[in-house]
Amino acid sequence: MTGKCAMSAAAIRELIPDVYIIPGGTNVGVIRVKDESGCTLYLIDSGGSEKDARNIEAILNAHFRSWHLRAIINTHSHADHTGGNAYFTEKTKCEIWMPYLEKGSVENTLLQSSIAWGGFPLPELRVPYYVPAHCEATRVIRAEECVELTDGKKIRFIALPGHYFEMLGVMCKTPDGKSAFFAGDAVFGRSVIAKFSIPFMIDIFSFSDTLEKLRSVRADRYVPSHGEAVTRIDETVEMNQIAVLQTISCIMKILKKKPHTAEELLTEVANANGISMKLAQYVLIGCTLRSFLTCLYEKGRITYEIVDNKMLWRAL
Repeated sequence: MTGKCAMSAAAIRELIPDVYIIPGGTNVGVIRVKDESGCTLYLIDSGGSEKDARNIEAILNAHFRSWHLRAIINTHSHADHTGGNAYFTEKTKCEIWMPYLEKGSVENTLLQSSIAWGGFPLPELRVPYYVPAHCEATRVIRAEECVELTDGKKIRFIALPGHYFEMLGVMCKTPDGKSAFFAGDAVFGRSVIAKFSIPFMIDIFSFSDTLEKLRSVRADRYVPSHGEAVTRIDETVEMNQIAVLQTISCIMKILKKKPHTAEELLTEVANANGISMKLAQYVLIGCTLRSFLTCLYEKGRITYEIVDNKMLWRAL
């Protein structure tokens, strides 16, 4: 593929030999395999839209000669990670690799916004931010599966559930032992946690277990999908763990005062965290909050009752 670059090639950074990051709202990983005709590339996620995909393509054109895109490896199915899939599959005929429980969301694209909304989504939620362009997953990838590339690099997939149903991290190791780990949304960077104190998660138990698991993952570079690449993961993990604990503490403090509906609780939690909600925050934080309620209910720390046709949550 050829073409002039709309963005500077400096927008791509090498993490370890032949493994790169294209920083952005959603970081995109690039793995290069050199061959006689030029190089074969693998992308880790594809951005959030066709516009993102075109920008990624321009960066690749500026940095690599005669490249061929073999596959996009999606860590999970959220639209900001899969929004460029359709463009690249149409343009390059590349494969789409994805965890089994995630592929339904790119094949039935209204699932994501329907889950977050809790019903058929509003028109404002049927837009690319929530609804990726339709594509077909051509290969199901599974935890601990290992793929050896033709130049000796190895890609291993690591289970990181919690943020969504079956997210997988991507570990790429070179023949000389260097490694880069793409963690998807299992952990959020310092700047992201500072801005969004309650990141989206579907399963609080699994998200917390995954954070602890990340401490044992060894790599030279760690790449959260949102935030800065780092050489140590412990501090970033701890910041995310604190965010989870602070949200639990906030919920419990509110419910100890008096019972609340989930909607009343959402307002109180947002106010306590200084969050001014628009529709996006209302939907995503609201979905996350209900996941926290499930977690705390299963732990026996809260309970609910139906009073006057209202579901009221209270602390135990």
